[in-house]
Amino acid sequence: MKNRSSFRRSALTSGLGVLALVGVSLPASAVDFEYSGYLRSHLSLNLSNNTSWRNGLTEDSIGGEGELSMARFSGKIEASFDFGAFQIGSVMRATEDHLTGYERDLKRATFLNPVAVTNHALTPAHPLFALAGLPAGGAFALPLGAFLPAGPPTTIDALNAFSSYLGQAGIPLLPPLPCQTAAGLPTCDPTPFTGWNGAFVGAGALSDYTGDYDDDDFHDIMRELYVTFDVGERFHFKLGKQQVVWGETDFFRAMDIIHGYDLRWRSFLELENEELRKPLILANVEIDVPEWDGTLQLIYRPGWDEADDVGNRGALEGGRWAPQPWGGAGVTQSIIGPYNYHAANGDADDANYGFRWSGVWNQIGYSLSYWRGIDNDGIVNRNPVLGGSSSYGAFGSAGNLTELMFPMIETFGLSMNAYVESMDLVARAEVAFTPNKPYNTGTDTFVDLFAFGLGCTDANFGADGIASCPAVPGLLGAVEGAAGVPAGTFGSTAPQDLYDIAVLRNDPANLAATAYDPLTATNALMTLSVPGLGPVVEKDTLRIMLGFDKNLNLMDWLGTQRPSFWTVQLFDTWITNFDKDDDIVDLFGFGAPKREHSTILTNAITLNYDYDTINPGLAVGVDLGNFDMFVIPSLDLVFGDHWRVRLEADIFLPRHSKTQNLGFVEDDTRLLGTLDNRDQLVARITYQF
Repeated sequence: MKNRSSFRRSALTSGLGVLALVGVSLPASAVDFEYSGYLRSHLSLNLSNNTSWRNGLTEDSIGGEGELSMARFSGKIEASFDFGAFQIGSVMRATEDHLTGYERDLKRATFLNPVAVTNHALTPAHPLFALAGLPAGGAFALPLGAFLPAGPPTTIDALNAFSSYLGQAGIPLLPPLPCQTAAGLPTCDPTPFTGWNGAFVGAGALSDYTGDYDDDDFHDIMRELYVTFDVGERFHFKLGKQQVVWGETDFFRAMDIIHGYDLRWRSFLELENEELRKPLILANVEIDVPEWDGTLQLIYRPGWDEADDVGNRGALEGGRWAPQPWGGAGVTQSIIGPYNYHAANGDADDANYGFRWSGVWNQIGYSLSYWRGIDNDGIVNRNPVLGGSSSYGAFGSAGNLTELMFPMIETFGLSMNAYVESMDLVARAEVAFTPNKPYNTGTDTFVDLFAFGLGCTDANFGADGIASCPAVPGLLGAVEGAAGVPAGTFGSTAPQDLYDIAVLRNDPANLAATAYDPLTATNALMTLSVPGLGPVVEKDTLRIMLGFDKNLNLMDWLGTQRPSFWTVQLFDTWITNFDKDDDIVDLFGFGAPKREHSTILTNAITLNYDYDTINPGLAVGVDLGNFDMFVIPSLDLVFGDHWRVRLEADIFLPRHSKTQNLGFVEDDTRLLGTLDNRDQLVARITYQF
């Protein structure tokens, strides 16, 4: 499929090239050429330290305060050739993101940002871990990404080899916890705890995001390449790689749903959305209908793009905008799971399509739209090993706990804008309804990693939510013999019987059978808290944006050159058939439950001085559900026709954020909380031409 898409992309580029050659053969007077662009640098300086928690209680700084977190250099050229009968347009952007010393530290932080797991006492895990030279009983940890090529150890020899691998990797192993004698048999402290630190097997791999920020190959550099032409007076065609914008909002979006956003290098903070939006190969046709004062726009995406051109892309590989406390964890390269762009319920190669009618009625601008395409938010699809009936479609990433996918959805939209004379402002509204939008569930789910490693599958998963691992002949006998205890001490006397264990715990669909307390459970081997591993549910979702733009006359108060532009926007995501018992998570990997209404208010104002050459501004956003906030003071400076300088501070004020290692249970971190300790000063210097 990828080769077919590559062929189609090459054919598109070749076709536009042929058109260009035909145009070049025309007399020079018949060709109108225009271009513009910029040379730009972004520099950012950390205002706070990135932190991790080495034992879940003691904060330990990775560092970074006062260090450069971004040194990015880019150049962009927008060019157009008008040949009369048709036009060719292009947008090229090349970028180089220099790896700063702080980012090198983040790459090394994989082993400093540990994952807490619990090795439960009084289970067969004791002798397994003891023979491997690991602490028996209580919580322990292993290095991130440390799976052997053959997978998790399933035999005594493999466990010993695994222990040797750890030693070769330079990872110190703590001595076993003190043991005591009970009923004449050697056991360890029966009270497990989740406070031990250290990196853990496969929960995150060494961060490798060096190339994520750069546009350094032809596909990335050629952001847009398209041909436009008219057929008659009503039909206007635009074919090729382009951006189509539905809706007019900042920071958060309701109707801008055709394209995904690349949020890895600047999060959602870059001033122009087109710098973050991911262009797509589209057929874009606009049909003028003057009789009805409107235009019908038809959009078709044939699926010829690179797979990762679809969907929003966050900093899950680590880096300066990775969510707290994942800064040093390469999630998509780990056991947690990679992206799957070709899932059964969401294939990037499948066609997307939609339409938009826009018009004017009684001096009110409005639009009606429909889009069938990729859900840019995406979901996490869990491995069928963790409960096949509750996974979302076919699973394509064997060996991983989960995979990240972008399901196909439908969205119906409505927007309007109108000038309100009595208030001297422009009112705006957008509404987007998505039926059956998928969500992850399970605010308090745990996975038994040893059960997962030993291969519990759908066939082993009973109605009670308990799984039996496949037979491992002689395993318990070898364990008991090495431990010097009678046969049957750690399980059935049948050597092929390996303890019934729950792969997924606290499944909201089966709480009675799977309820699990990490401090008291004894029928588990080694558990890790991973919120969001419950079954995927589909809910009707309404996204609403209400806002207004107004020019404030502050000239007498603040001495501005002219009235100041003020914009306010209220964003609300409403799950219309919300049910608390669905146990939807707000963000995968964090334990906060989804609210029926998730509401964020943004407020921004720009002041103008000295003939618009000195322009201070302030933007504020607040989550009205928990009052997490961000504040962005800025200053835009204009020097002549070419030089532009923007200085800003990105300050995050979350009242709730995850302040423990991965693997610890928490229940109040939401979107703005993941940006804790990401405060920075930014300088953007542009030479435009």
